[in-house]
Amino acid sequence: MKIFYGLVMVLVILMIGACAVKARKKNGQLATIVFLYELSACVCGVIFFIYTYVPGVTLTVLCKGLIMAMFDWMLVMLMNYTQYYTGMFKSVPAVKLTMIAYSAFETVAFIVNTWTRWIFDVTDISKDQIIVQFNKVNVIGVTHYIYTYGIMLLLLLSYVVMIKRVSKFYRFRYFAILASISAAFLLDVLTIWSDSIYDMSMLIFGVMSILLYYFPFEYVPNELIENTFSLIIKDMNSGIICFDNAGRCIYCNGIVKGIYGIDDDVNAVEKNYAAWIAEQDEHVNRKYQQTIETGDDWRKYDIAYNRIFDDKGNFICDYFIFNDSTESAKLIEQEKYKATHDSLTGLLNKEQFYEETARKIKEDSSNKYCLVCSNIKDFKLVNELFGIKKGDEIIKLQADLIKQSSEPGYISGRIQNDRFAVCMPKDRFNKDIMENSITMMQDTFNNASFKIRIVVGVYDIDDIDEPVSNMCDKAYIAIETIKNNYETNIAYYDDKLLQRTLEERRIIGEFEGALANKEFKMFLQPQVDVNGNAYGAEALVRWQHPDRGLLSPYFFIDVLESTGLIYKLDMYMWECAAEKLSEWKNRGDTSHHISVNISTKDFYLIDVYEVMTDIVRKYDINPALLKLEITETALMSDLKKNMEVIRKLRKYGFRIEIDDFGSGYSSLNMLKDISADVLKIDMAFLRATENEIKGQDILETIISLGSKLGMEVITEGVETEKQLMMLSEMGCHIFQGYYFSKPIPVDEFEEKYMN
Repeated sequence: MKIFYGLVMVLVILMIGACAVKARKKNGQLATIVFLYELSACVCGVIFFIYTYVPGVTLTVLCKGLIMAMFDWMLVMLMNYTQYYTGMFKSVPAVKLTMIAYSAFETVAFIVNTWTRWIFDVTDISKDQIIVQFNKVNVIGVTHYIYTYGIMLLLLLSYVVMIKRVSKFYRFRYFAILASISAAFLLDVLTIWSDSIYDMSMLIFGVMSILLYYFPFEYVPNELIENTFSLIIKDMNSGIICFDNAGRCIYCNGIVKGIYGIDDDVNAVEKNYAAWIAEQDEHVNRKYQQTIETGDDWRKYDIAYNRIFDDKGNFICDYFIFNDSTESAKLIEQEKYKATHDSLTGLLNKEQFYEETARKIKEDSSNKYCLVCSNIKDFKLVNELFGIKKGDEIIKLQADLIKQSSEPGYISGRIQNDRFAVCMPKDRFNKDIMENSITMMQDTFNNASFKIRIVVGVYDIDDIDEPVSNMCDKAYIAIETIKNNYETNIAYYDDKLLQRTLEERRIIGEFEGALANKEFKMFLQPQVDVNGNAYGAEALVRWQHPDRGLLSPYFFIDVLESTGLIYKLDMYMWECAAEKLSEWKNRGDTSHHISVNISTKDFYLIDVYEVMTDIVRKYDINPALLKLEITETALMSDLKKNMEVIRKLRKYGFRIEIDDFGSGYSSLNMLKDISADVLKIDMAFLRATENEIKGQDILETIISLGSKLGMEVITEGVETEKQLMMLSEMGCHIFQGYYFSKPIPVDEFEEKYMN
C-alpha cells in the first residue's frame, strides 16, 4: 500500500512539474501566475514525499512545517490566479499583500519550530502513521488552520459568484476548478485529525494543481466549440444555409430567413434548392450575385456556393454563404450618378447629356428631334451683385422648372454654368408653351432689385451623326442673335447663322497675323470749319486684307469687341496716330490734331493712362494733338474709376472728346462732373431732329451749353448743306461728315488738307 501510494504521489509530482514546464513556455501574465503556482505545488509535493518516506524526527518536523508553510504560499498563488482568472479582488491589493506578509511570518515560525518545538512536535513515527502533537499554549497552529480555511472559503465563494455571472458556455471551466478546490478542502477538513500517512487531500490538491493549468490552457469542450461556432454563424453578417446529401435543409441562420422570408417550414426553400441543383450542369464551387427587391427598396447579395466531400470523395453537404453587398452596390451607383449628373441641379452633366442624346436620336432615327438650349443673359451679374449662393439658387430653380415641364422621352442636362439643354421630339415642341415657360421662369426669378432674361435657341436635328456638342453650339449661336433684342426670347438656328459664326472665327483666327503684318490701315476723316479748312481728323481703321481687299470696320470691330481683342487694335491705332503726328512735327506742322478712339473694354484690359503717356514720350509729340475720343457708354461702365483716369490724362496734357453724345446715357449730370474739352454730337441724334422744331431747339441748346461749359462742339454725320447751315447758325463751328469727306487714306488727307 505504501509503495503504491508513493508511486501515485511521484506521478502527481511529475505531472505538476510538467505543467510548470509547459506554463513556463507560454506567454502572458496568466502563464506566469500558473507557472509560479505549479512550481510551489511541485515543491510542496516533493517535501510531502520526503515527510512521508524519509525517517527521522527532526527531518519529519522540518518537513511538516515546510508543508504547512508551502500551503500558505500555494494559497497566495491561488489567490493571485483567482484574481486574474475571475477578475475579483483586483481592486483590493491589500488582500494579497496581507497574505504574503502572513505566509512569510509562518514560514519563519515553522522553520524555527524544527529546533524549538514551540508550535508542534512529532511524538511517534510508525509504518502507517505519523503522530503530530500541537502545543496547546501556542496559537500559531490554530491561526494557521483558521487562516487557510478562511482563504479557501473566500476562494470558493469567488468561483460561485463567477459561475452565476458568466455565460453558460463558460461556466464549466469555473465549475471544474470550484469542484476540485471544494474536494481538496473537504478532504483536508476530514483528515485534519487523522495521523495516517495516506493523506488523500494532498493528492487531491495535486490533481487540483494540474486542473488549474489544464482548464485555462488546454481544455476546450466540444460543446463550447459547437455552441460558439453556432453563435458566431448566427451573429455574423453573412447568411448561411446548408443542405445535406438528401437535399434537406439542416441549418439556416436568421439572415437567410430574413432574405427569403423563411419561417419554420423549410419545404419551399428545399424545393428551390432542388430546382437550382437540377439546373446545374456540374456541381462545382462558384460565386454569383442576386438582387432581391422588397417594395421600393432592393438588396444585392454576393452568393458563394460550396459542395463538401469527405476524405473518400463522398458527397456530404452543400452550403451557401450570402454576403450583403448592397451598400457597396449603392455606393457604386452613387459614384456613377455623381459621374453622370450635375451635383448642383441633379440634371445630366454635359458629357452624359451628349452621350444619351446621341444614343437616343440614333436608336429612334425614324422620329425627328430638336435641341432646345437656354441661357440667362448677363448671369454673371447675379453672382457679382447678390453672391454665388443666390446664383446657385437661381440655377437650381431653373433646373426644377425644367424637370417639371419635361415629359417622358425628354433628355435634360446642364451644359455649363447657366446653360441648359433639352433634347425632345420635334413634334412636341410648341413655341407658345415655350414662351409661357420662359415667362414663368422669369417671373419666378425676378424681383424689385433685379430682373433676369432667359433666352432660348432651337436647333432642329437633321444629321444624327453630327456631334451633339456641335448641335448645342448651333443652338447657342441662335441665342447670340437675340441677346440684345428684347422683342423675342426664342431664336432658331439656320445656316446663315453658321456662316456668320464661321466668319467671326475666321476674323479671330486671322487677327493676330494681320496685326503683325500691319494689314490694318489708318484712314482719316477731316474735322473742318464751315469753309472746309481742316483742324485735324479722326483716325478710323480699315483692314487691307490680302485676299478680300479693303474691309470696313463693320466686318470686324464687333467681333473684336465681343472677344476682348479690341484693345490690341486700339493700341495699334494709337501708335499709328502718334507716329504720324511725330512725322508732321518733323515737317514743321503742329497745327493739325488726330483724334483716336478709346473703347469701353480698354479701361478694363489695360492701363490707359500708362499706355498713352508711354506713346507720347516714345514719339515726342504734344499730347494735346493726340485727342482721345471716349463714348458716354465707356465712361458710365465704371464712372468713378474712369473719371479718375480722364482727370489724370487731362492733367498730362491730353484733350478729351466725348464721342457720340446723344446716343447713350446723354446725362447732363455727367457733363457737369466730367473733365472733357470737346463735345461731339452724334449724327443719329442730328438725323432724328432734322425736321423737328423741338429737336432743333434741343440741339441748339446743347451746342450753347457746350460753349458755356468751355467745351468745343463738333457735330459728326453732316451730310447736306442744309444741315451745315443750320448747325452754323446754332453756333457750331467744327464739322465732320460725308458732306466734306468720307474717311480717306493718310496721304490723300495730307495732299488735300495740309499742302
